[in-house]
Amino acid sequence: MKRSIWKKIVAAAAMVIVAMTLIGMGISCSYAYISQYRQQRHRDEAAMALCVNQCQTLLNDVRMLAHSIAGNELVQQFYSHDAHEYFEIIGVMQEIKETIHLRVHIKNAVLIQKDQVYWSYSPFESYFKERLSEEWYQEIKDKTEAFSRVHSCGYPENSQYLTYLLSIPDETDAGKELGKLLLNINVQYFSDMIGETAGLSSGYFLSDLREETVILGQGDEETNLRLTKEMASSVQNETKYQGDMEIGSGDKGYCLWSAFPDAGIGVGMYTSSRLLFQYSEQMRYFFIVYSAATAASILLLIFLLIRRFLQPISQISAAMLDYSGGKRNVLDVKTGDELEMLSCQFNEMAERIEEFIKRRIQDERINKKLKFDMLMSKIHPHFLYNTLNSVIYLARRDHNQDIEKMVQSLILILQDGMAAYSGEICAMLKEELEVVSAYCVIQNYRYKDKVSVNIEVPDSLKTAYVPKNILQPLVENAIYHGIAPMEENGTVEILAERREEMLDLWVIDTGIGMDENELKGLEQNGTGHPGVHSIGIKSIRERLEYLYQEHYSFEIYSEKGKGTTVLISIPYQEELALLREAEESEGENHEK
Repeated sequence: MKRSIWKKIVAAAAMVIVAMTLIGMGISCSYAYISQYRQQRHRDEAAMALCVNQCQTLLNDVRMLAHSIAGNELVQQFYSHDAHEYFEIIGVMQEIKETIHLRVHIKNAVLIQKDQVYWSYSPFESYFKERLSEEWYQEIKDKTEAFSRVHSCGYPENSQYLTYLLSIPDETDAGKELGKLLLNINVQYFSDMIGETAGLSSGYFLSDLREETVILGQGDEETNLRLTKEMASSVQNETKYQGDMEIGSGDKGYCLWSAFPDAGIGVGMYTSSRLLFQYSEQMRYFFIVYSAATAASILLLIFLLIRRFLQPISQISAAMLDYSGGKRNVLDVKTGDELEMLSCQFNEMAERIEEFIKRRIQDERINKKLKFDMLMSKIHPHFLYNTLNSVIYLARRDHNQDIEKMVQSLILILQDGMAAYSGEICAMLKEELEVVSAYCVIQNYRYKDKVSVNIEVPDSLKTAYVPKNILQPLVENAIYHGIAPMEENGTVEILAERREEMLDLWVIDTGIGMDENELKGLEQNGTGHPGVHSIGIKSIRERLEYLYQEHYSFEIYSEKGKGTTVLISIPYQEELALLREAEESEGENHEK
């Protein structure tokens, strides 16, 4: 079923609006994602900078605190001798406790003097002395100042520490070491500090770069471990990194990390694209709902407007359908645009068609009457033939051959005219030449041998088909307007020649001829010599154009006092293909 034009327009508009809405929604969602990505990355970069600053501040503070404790007068006195009393040990430990009391990130301190170990948590226990045999201490014991790797400690249970070692020199002897100071940093403090600054990141981690292990972190453990190893392998060249990388399995994102090579640790945080996509989910929902509502509103508005604007087209279409069914409706469209003009033209066209039909009916009635009259007129030629045959009988009885020849020639001409009248518009060239010869017989009796007619046509061309009654009018013109006005005798020649696919016919007379103005008047309106109307010139030209369209030529050459030549060139045909087509076309026109 065919759809109406307004439905097609609405459908096309709907497709365009939906496509533009989807494109706009995609661009908006992409912009929202990019905007969210930039904002989140900016927040993470700020958080990472803050975290690094806090970690660096913490490490620097541990160093400063260790040097402050090492230079403390009471600590120097403590290291000045090897044998210590109970209260002396309690006093120096109390001093250290008060010093580190405000540093929540330092869990405890340890003083080492030769083989003596004094732990600030419990100075007289041997617990921490046993820890000094572990690998983490053995790696740094010979150094003047160093951070150890992260190690565990049984007290408190499952706690982990990062230990800072500082060698305490003798102020009286610069090359002599009195002992060592150990400050144990609680690693959990790093977790609290990083977690507070990480914010909405997908995850964060604190890594031991020496062992390439994750000390603590939040997020996917495999991701934390992989990023830790990448950071450990890159820390030799750079201490900071900001860049895009694969965060999870098939999930892209960015990672920020910073290493502290002297402490052997590194911190990092990362955010995945999946998380950013989740952050922008509410915004995407907003854009989807907003776009759908906007598209629906626009579609509804366009639907109403298009239906209103195209309603006159529906009226015009309905009026045309009714008119094709025989019912006429007068359109009354007042839109002030092309549709109103179209409706007015339709009304005018309908009126003209009705007037044409009325005239056509009237013409058909007239044609029928003319056909009836022509049928009636056919009675008269038969009566004429019978009369002429009676004249021939009397001429033969009285032995008058001239009258017999003239009447027989007249009968031949009349029969040829009746054949043309009956619809036969073509004949063989030999038949046309017979008509011309019969006509010349009659004219010889009138002009007393004043005119001689020579026919020079090859027998091979006489079977070619030519338009009927095309030569006789030209011979008649040559005699009446060319030779008859002269005092001396004249000649008319009829020639024929085949030129490739064309047949050339000449009618040449030696009459009075025409000047340029007379020839121009003859070609334009059929009037040659003053006061004399040239017979059949216009009719011949019209019949040639009707039969052959542009495939013919009709030319007249004349010179005053020397004569006139008429040349007709038509397609050479021994069959009636083209002429028969013209006859059929004429027959159809008569039937209509």
